[in-house]
Amino acid sequence: MVGFSIPTGFIWTRNKNLFAVINTYIIKTFMTLFFLISLFVFGTMFGSFASVLIWRIRSKEGGITTGRSHCPKCGHILGALDLFPLFSYIFLRGKCRFCQERISPVYPFLELITGLLFMLSGYFFINPLLLFSPSLPEIMKLGFFLIIAFITVVFVFYDILFMEIPDEVLIPVDILLFILLFIVSLGVDIPVFGHFLPFQNPILNIPLVNASLGAFGIFAFFYIQILVSKGKWMGGGDLRIALFMGLVAGAKIAALGLLLAYFAGSIIGIIILIATRNRNTEVPFGPYLALGLYISLFWYTPIVEWYTKLFTL
Repeated sequence: MVGFSIPTGFIWTRNKNLFAVINTYIIKTFMTLFFLISLFVFGTMFGSFASVLIWRIRSKEGGITTGRSHCPKCGHILGALDLFPLFSYIFLRGKCRFCQERISPVYPFLELITGLLFMLSGYFFINPLLLFSPSLPEIMKLGFFLIIAFITVVFVFYDILFMEIPDEVLIPVDILLFILLFIVSLGVDIPVFGHFLPFQNPILNIPLVNASLGAFGIFAFFYIQILVSKGKWMGGGDLRIALFMGLVAGAKIAALGLLLAYFAGSIIGIIILIATRNRNTEVPFGPYLALGLYISLFWYTPIVEWYTKLFTL
């Protein structure tokens, strides 16, 4: 019988290739985890700033970007130990360090939501390897989606706390988004609307047209409801959110977001009705619109595929 042996060089080459694959996988995993954790921490910091912004818009207090943070109860200027996102609330046991008044749990919840939204935006829209290369388009995309997440958090929590939509935030943002879409539609390469879903008609695929179709379609739908109900079903602030949804997500994603918002609102509304037994309970609609928008941004394709299979069995 003739013996057979595997060349040593072959074994070394194979193991070397395997080690290279494992090493690359480890590096990619580490970079991704570092990226997502950094986004979460970064998001909690911006969540802390969002809480200050919301309060100062409401109170008409000046110095939104330069004024020192202070306790709304005793007015004492807060230090670094009082402003560390999430941890300050835990370490201080939910009380002001100076006057011992209770701090609303809305603050840490807002910081947590902002951190999670920043992290999810990075996970779904950004390639960390391209970002660290560095890639200017990827950096632009990251900046765009983080700004959108921050704006969303501000108007959602403002609506939850005060049953209003802050025009000081949404109107300028809607105008800037419209201008940005106009510039992109002229052919300027600003790669922040690549998530728009295409139509078969090339005219509808122009970014400004695609976004306007969603924005003004939802705007008209809300406006008709306001007219019919004489403002009882929803307020004028929801019209600004309608424009925001379409300009951020494009027509198809915004349409699904609207559907999901009504679905979530109906379910939670029924739960609230059963719990309170009060049909006159007012519920802000902004959070549902934001929830529908982000669910459709993150999971549009699997949701549509699931829905299509459900009715084609």
